[in-house]
Amino acid sequence: MFYNIKIIFVETLLSIKRYKSTFLGANINLDIIALHAQIPPHLMAWCLDDTFSSTFVRQDQPFSVFLSQNTESKHVEYYWKDADTACEMWILENKGSGGMLYTGKPTPDYWLLIRNAEDMGGIADWLSGLKTIQHIQMSYEFPANKHNKLQWVSALSHL
Repeated sequence: MFYNIKIIFVETLLSIKRYKSTFLGANINLDIIALHAQIPPHLMAWCLDDTFSSTFVRQDQPFSVFLSQNTESKHVEYYWKDADTACEMWILENKGSGGMLYTGKPTPDYWLLIRNAEDMGGIADWLSGLKTIQHIQMSYEFPANKHNKLQWVSALSHL
């Protein structure tokens, strides 16, 4: 009798469809912009500061994430939060000491993560401003349906 119940339970589990979430986490609602710019992280932060009148600060400790069970990777992280708005931003270098945060094509050099972008004009204004920076070859909003591939976002120190 117990054996039959176990078989029915296993068959039920096998028939359930699996759905991937497009959300990064319960409280993580971000706009994510991929940046292609072959410049050092400090120059990327300076370019954004100059264009958007912001002030990005480099974190003392690099952003650390395990890309696989045995590979820890450390990435340069800059953080900005304006006391006058609810907008928060991070710049992360895609390539770190142990590999890349994202290897899909096209592979960005940097990530610009923005929470509450509407407080600073919205994501369209940011994309327009990024196009004026000559050091940035390409920038685009990372599709929301691919956010689930960025598991490392939940490890950001300020979330």
